Amino acid sequence: MSSNSNLQSVSAYSKIREDILASKFPPNHKLKVKELSGLYDIGVIPIREALSRLESEELVTHVGQTGFTVSQISKEDLRSLVETRILIESLALELSIKNFSNKWEEELVLAFHRLHRTDRVVEINGLRTINRNWIKYHHSFHLTLINNSGLPWLNKFCSELLDHSTKYGVFITVEYPNVPRKSAKEHRDLYDCVLAKDSESSKTLLKQHYHTSIEHILKFLT
Repeated sequence: MSSNSNLQSVSAYSKIREDILASKFPPNHKLKVKELSGLYDIGVIPIREALSRLESEELVTHVGQTGFTVSQISKEDLRSLVETRILIESLALELSIKNFSNKWEEELVLAFHRLHRTDRVVEINGLRTINRNWIKYHHSFHLTLINNSGLPWLNKFCSELLDHSTKYGVFITVEYPNVPRKSAKEHRDLYDCVLAKDSESSKTLLKQHYHTSIEHILKFLT
């Protein structure tokens, strides 16, 4: 693969992934290779490579001869996803606090303040919708909480689970932009507890935060 083709594949992956997580391409949406090629001005081959990579991460599904679609969502999958996140991220958070360092503290402070000052929903052309900067900063905050574990594979699993959770939360926000999800205090309490190096309380708050999120989302899933 040429370096240019490789760069196009990486770019295609990044753009499609971002649009899936932002629910521009909602669950079950058909991802047509030629349409994506035109949308992103990227060749067909890099688009296919990007979709195959996203399929391996289960954000995209390949359905027989019909091509690719954004993977489905369900109540059962969400429950399994959230409980798995709690198990894995609790360990990663505990290790991150155990390995507390000035560098990690600085990263956490920056990640929290970027999230804290960013509105979840914005108005664009008279319509309320998800703020893509909020998606980015929310993702960064939760990854920063666990990325000091010292275990790269553990961090990788946490990141993949976060992507799938993001798909659920953002989809509900896009579908119901006027229904509030007041998570700012939950993030603040978790942040303060982590900075205080209180591992057990931090894990409890993380679990409560995820259970509150799942109950909010389940109200809107059929």
